Amino acid sequence: MINMTGIQLHQLRKEHDVTQEELAEYLGYYSNGKPNRSMIARFENGHAKINPRVALSIYGYFEKVEGVK
Repeated sequence: MINMTGIQLHQLRKEHDVTQEELAEYLGYYSNGKPNRSMIARFENGHAKINPRVALSIYGYFEKVEGVK
């Protein structure tokens, strides 16, 4: 099982210079047709738990981002 904490997520975003909005768009979190960065903020602040499926998607995203840079 893959686990990720909000602190780990925040660190990954900062290391790769990715905004909450960019990650929300990748994960498909939208509100009123725009990427919903508040869900990413909820993860990072510990107000919502990152389930293993979402953690796997996040790690996959950062592997792609790293390969691009």
